[in-house]
Amino acid sequence: MTVIVCYAPTNDSDDTTKEEFYSALTKFFMTLSPYDTTVLLDDFNTTVRDDMGVWRGTTGPVSSNPLNDNGPCLLELHPSHDILIANTYFQHNNIHHYTWYSNDGCTKNTIGNVIISERRRSLLKNCRPYRSAELGNADHRLLCAEVQLHLQAKRPERRPVAADIVKIKEPDTRLKNSIEVSNRFELLSALSTSEVAWKYFKSQTSEAAQLLLGKRRFPKKSWLTNEMMQAIDKRQRARLPGDMDTYRRLNGLQNKLIHRDQAHFVARKADEIELAAKQKGMGSLFKYLRNLIEYKTPTLGAVLSRDGKLLTEEGFCLEQWRGYFCSLLHNASLSVPPNVSLAQSSSQRNTADVPPDD
Repeated sequence: MTVIVCYAPTNDSDDTTKEEFYSALTKFFMTLSPYDTTVLLDDFNTTVRDDMGVWRGTTGPVSSNPLNDNGPCLLELHPSHDILIANTYFQHNNIHHYTWYSNDGCTKNTIGNVIISERRRSLLKNCRPYRSAELGNADHRLLCAEVQLHLQAKRPERRPVAADIVKIKEPDTRLKNSIEVSNRFELLSALSTSEVAWKYFKSQTSEAAQLLLGKRRFPKKSWLTNEMMQAIDKRQRARLPGDMDTYRRLNGLQNKLIHRDQAHFVARKADEIELAAKQKGMGSLFKYLRNLIEYKTPTLGAVLSRDGKLLTEEGFCLEQWRGYFCSLLHNASLSVPPNVSLAQSSSQRNTADVPPDD
């Protein structure tokens, strides 16, 4: 925003003085950016009025005084600079339009103005003088304009693209990435400060990783391998042009790879859990178990009661399971599922307790 404060020659000044003032003001306007918000606070000693509609756009529908000799000089700034007089656009009582009072207390006029760029007209909310403001012995009244600026939010910096760092485990890819990064750091020692060197190091490392490793794909199951992802891409490229023979062949290959990768993943996790259990590493053991059930919600299925009724409510199901596990704790050799009635399990227990005949 550019705010200009100026004081123009009076209405009785000679034409040369007026031309010099408005020429200097026009030259200053030419130096401003057309996209800037320009506000002109002035005492132009002018009264403006547009009875014929010639200056429509520069002046509004509110005018309290006839046009004086300085008025056309101000209005002629509009065609080249697209400005408008703000206090002529808001309707108030007449006493709230006068900005100057003579010493006799009777003569009053509107010779002070607030001027703003026409393209910023929507920013104006109100404009009027305030008579109650004490300005010492001045014969002017305080003229205020309410402007609401629309500030643009700062856009967050774009985050760098995450590289597929899983590929760095491959020996060939690791060697190529190391060579690529080393070649980019030849100019690092010539940088001036540590901050500049760090930004250069960060950007070059990220660019090298994106070039060799590619973009990391989301979402990705933990059991998916790079070979599996390449098979999915090939199948998609075959489907888009309509090559159904290739698509069916790649679809079969994809299903085989899915079964293979899932089996390898389960076997690897089982080995990790077994090793943690043998080494009595409870922290690692529970960590591996939590990873397996991270996105799974435990469910409780329906069971049969003692009298053979189907139980679906959670409370009754838990009670049935509690009774079953209590029976297991009392007799370790008993293995009766919860859908078998307790009467049957009792008969089996009584039979087991009777010693065989000699």
